Amino acid sequence: MNASNASNTDVKDEEQQEQTFAALKYNDFRVIIADDQHTFASLMRTILQSLGFSSITVALNGDDALKICSHSKFDIYLFDYSFNSGISGLELVKKLRTEHLAPCMSLMFIITGDPSRSKVLCAVEHEPDDYIIKPFSQQQFAERIKKAITKKIALQDVYKCMHNDDICGAVKALEKAISDGTPYDVYCRCLLADFYVKTDQMNLAQAVIQEGMIASNSDYLKFAMGKILYKMKRHEESVEIIKDVLTRRPLMTDAIEYVTKNYVSMGMHSEAIQNIRHAVELSPLSEKLLSVQVTTALSAGDYMTARDGVTSLLNIKKNSPDDVDNLLESFVECEFMFVEKSRDPFHISTMEKVMGNIISRYLDRTNKQMFSPEAFKTVCDARVALIRGEINKGKKKLYQVLTQINDDTKEISGSIKMGVYSGLISLGEYEVADQVAKTMNRPEANDISGLILGSCIAQNNTEETERRTKYQELNSQGISKYTEGNLEEALSLFKEAIRKVPGNSNALLNKIQVLIDMTEFQLKKGIPDAKKKARSLVMECSSDLDLLDGIRLSDVQAERAQQLRKDFFTLQKKATGK
Repeated sequence: MNASNASNTDVKDEEQQEQTFAALKYNDFRVIIADDQHTFASLMRTILQSLGFSSITVALNGDDALKICSHSKFDIYLFDYSFNSGISGLELVKKLRTEHLAPCMSLMFIITGDPSRSKVLCAVEHEPDDYIIKPFSQQQFAERIKKAITKKIALQDVYKCMHNDDICGAVKALEKAISDGTPYDVYCRCLLADFYVKTDQMNLAQAVIQEGMIASNSDYLKFAMGKILYKMKRHEESVEIIKDVLTRRPLMTDAIEYVTKNYVSMGMHSEAIQNIRHAVELSPLSEKLLSVQVTTALSAGDYMTARDGVTSLLNIKKNSPDDVDNLLESFVECEFMFVEKSRDPFHISTMEKVMGNIISRYLDRTNKQMFSPEAFKTVCDARVALIRGEINKGKKKLYQVLTQINDDTKEISGSIKMGVYSGLISLGEYEVADQVAKTMNRPEANDISGLILGSCIAQNNTEETERRTKYQELNSQGISKYTEGNLEEALSLFKEAIRKVPGNSNALLNKIQVLIDMTEFQLKKGIPDAKKKARSLVMECSSDLDLLDGIRLSDVQAERAQQLRKDFFTLQKKATGK
């Protein structure tokens, strides 16, 4: 089917669905049930048939439902909260909406037998049209279906515009609905205020909420005002109004999240972390809140709290291989930043075990097509060695993986490249790290792992800027002194550059060059003391050349290293007679 035909089919499908909803003829509704409990799926089919539904499809699990929904459209989606394996009902709702796999007027219901607070809060966060807890009667289900359909019909113009990402159209439809006296006034005002904020019309956003608050004492309107005040950077006022809402609605985790954001903006990091931890305790399965926990902790430099958040995210996303890949790397980044900041001997000695436990738990859940467990573990081992001061060992392991990345014909996971990049930055191999960065496909910035990795890299870059700048300054000064023929000062500057970045190959090659030139100068003197000094320089040069063994250098570096080795062996014979 070409694009034009596909587009026409979608239009006809939408028109047919609107007519079906308006007429409320259940016989015309297309329904899909996704539940891995055969007994409940059969019961649900019976209830639907008793209500007049006839077009009913049953999927065995989330993955099966996703395949079906990829090529078939439905009017009502009934998904179990989670399945024994594969994508969950919540992820299905999110995916079908974000990828426009479901018609705009369709209804999505999450059904579960678990009434626990954490699952209810997490389900509400994904904004299904309704959330139903088993067991329920046919009458209860019929009422919930009719209520959801009635709302959909009343606001169909709004939903159509939102489905088509038509913000202007959605704003006009919401303004009309409010003007006409919709029974969903509070919902429409909150949604309209969000659109005004997105288009930076803060005065209109305030006005539409204030008008609503005159007629209604709704906490949702008050929270909407708190969000607007946050966007306007009126943080103290925002906190005050949202905290007032929380006295009556302590389980409104969105409100707790915005109090946290206000605290971060005011520089109150400890209060922010305490606040978001409370929200996560209320809704421990919330990806959004855990993401906020991680980014809040990172901004405060609390890498242990960030790492804990990533661990929870790994458990939630364990059935999504690509997410596991990125979150494993995120965990490692948080662990390294925590250890590097604390420099606690105990944490340094146990970090290998900590990482080993988490890696072994999730490695089997990674994307086998792109993610190499061996390469990932080698990168982790390399970075542990660097933390412990074993520069050469860490460097060799990093270059071992880098060689694999360069030589492998298939695409390597971006999370492994990210680890190599971070290791090279820590090592001080900035030039090589920059080349790796060019090949990396980082996660989307609005994706959870993207937010985490972005924050980690930003933190790393902030800490590395001064060191990198100082190294470049020393290396540049060393080259200048060498060009002038001032070998002693050049050597001193290159040594200082290496002290700043012990693993930098360019600085090491520069130092070796100076040592060779100084050795040659001493040998030309032809006096005993000079020959003794030449032997000392040869020993230092030999030790430095050994550091290059097993390291895959760039073509230019490799050519230079080869020439330096030739020059060295010639001088070594002259200095030692061997």
